[in-house]
Amino acid sequence: MLQSVSGLLLLFILFGSLFLDARVWTTRDGTKSQGELIEVEGDRIGIRIHDRDYHFSIKRFSDQDQDYVRQWAEVSRCPICLRGLRGKTKRTSTDEFHAECFRCMVCAKGFVGGERFQLDPWGGLSHLHHGKALASCGSCSRFFVRSKAKPAQLFADGRVSCETCFQDGILDQRLLEKVLLRIKPVMRELGLSEPRGSLSLHMVDQNILSREALKINARGNLRGLTLTKYKVVGQRGQVRATFDHKIYVLYGLPHIECVSVLAHEWAHVWLNERFIESTPPVIEGFCNLVSEHALGQEKSKLSSIIKENMIKSDSPVYGAGYRRMKQRLAQIGWSVLLKEMKAKSSPP
Repeated sequence: MLQSVSGLLLLFILFGSLFLDARVWTTRDGTKSQGELIEVEGDRIGIRIHDRDYHFSIKRFSDQDQDYVRQWAEVSRCPICLRGLRGKTKRTSTDEFHAECFRCMVCAKGFVGGERFQLDPWGGLSHLHHGKALASCGSCSRFFVRSKAKPAQLFADGRVSCETCFQDGILDQRLLEKVLLRIKPVMRELGLSEPRGSLSLHMVDQNILSREALKINARGNLRGLTLTKYKVVGQRGQVRATFDHKIYVLYGLPHIECVSVLAHEWAHVWLNERFIESTPPVIEGFCNLVSEHALGQEKSKLSSIIKENMIKSDSPVYGAGYRRMKQRLAQIGWSVLLKEMKAKSSPP
């Protein structure tokens, strides 16, 4: 099963949108696309293309583009509008903003010295005291004003989705099947073959997911769940097992998060068919590794946020387990790691 972890950055003010510069980017193979540079982290850059944020390796682009990135990164920028700092500014313990950008998205008032506020990963700012007037997307942690949201963004099971994630949400069984088809080649390449038994996908709300999870004594902020039934039969002196797998996924998750969830649950199916048993941190940590690998094929900022949440998770099972297994993977690689996992097999 897969859990989701998200957090808010709380900052304290010490004292007392916007248009980006679009340009044409050229990859090494000559492909061109128009977008705005929004982020530089080491050799990874974020580019906004058609209102969607994507992450790429800087090495993917031409020398001219790389020079532009280096010059862009040398300029101190406002975290909200991403333009170079100029004129009157406001400084916090960690950032400096244009004074005109430094205002609450709920009440539109500028922040004054001594006030506490919160900043989402996308540059959204709000006073802490607004409470329920502000919503935080359950998938990408983007802030939005609850009263301005479409009713469909507020799910009946209590979850909320920002407009961007909602527009990209998987609300149709056929789309969920397509996401599964998308990850299958990635799983095969990794060494996680398709299941021998039957596999069915079920799109459910949080209440049904939690109820089904109790069957295996699982709890928490789950996004997906795998339940496997098996039968051992003997025939002509040979013993074999048959499997029936059911994967449950929350409805309305954006495409990228569905990739993450289904890859995680695919790993559970692979483990279950081999009767691999270990501690919860090892099992869930391994499945999170598989999820991270699938996310590596995606280029959106959301995939980076999901991976970052895995790294920072304080869960002793999903967080610590993932970090432990990631360290092991770095030491021995996927091929040997899969052999180690298979060695934990304990058939009935």
